[in-house]
Amino acid sequence: MTTDDFTEAIKRADELYNQRGRPGAVGQSLVLLTGHEQIDSQWRLARAYFFLGQETTSIKAKRQLHALGIEAGRKAARLSDERVEGHFWSGVNLALFAEAAKGLKGAMALLRARKELARASEISADYHGAGPLRVMGRLYHKAPRLIGGSLSRSRECFDRAIELAPSNSVTLIYAAEFALDVKESSRAVALLEKIIASPVDPLWEFENLRDKARAHEMLEQL
Repeated sequence: MTTDDFTEAIKRADELYNQRGRPGAVGQSLVLLTGHEQIDSQWRLARAYFFLGQETTSIKAKRQLHALGIEAGRKAARLSDERVEGHFWSGVNLALFAEAAKGLKGAMALLRARKELARASEISADYHGAGPLRVMGRLYHKAPRLIGGSLSRSRECFDRAIELAPSNSVTLIYAAEFALDVKESSRAVALLEKIIASPVDPLWEFENLRDKARAHEMLEQL
């Protein structure tokens, strides 16, 4: 494959990922990306596996897809430790693998996820809508104290993420769930209302529409 062919494949893979609300689009991007060992294909593979793992309802499939995402992200990070993408996408795959695996294997994955996300935040905290901070905030919120769960650290991460990307609906949903858990219902309501009022970002359409629906559901339950 020539450089021009690879560039075109990457461009098309991004177009397909941006259509991730359409069934099959992300799976099609895997065909274009698989078999290439460059950093720009590997981190995109990790991103695609993250999305597919997130969307499947099968626990076994989740573990398999996120395991593939972890490996692709690690390859990207090995190719360039100074770039954020490999660390971030391996980190989010590790986080969701931990959720699906449970037990000791899940705990080990959780610790590794936090390490990768901390490195990603160190490189570029604002990457992917302040993604490293958003996911670390979620991990600190949901993890047991025994393996590093911390409400104060979670709050700090969410506050920093919102400062960097004020309208990111995923961060706002996570922060609203945190606010409810710490009995700050007025803050939760404000965050949920902000999600509903915000315009849809074309690059985040899938998440924005999903999170608007979730925000309506949460407000109805309050």
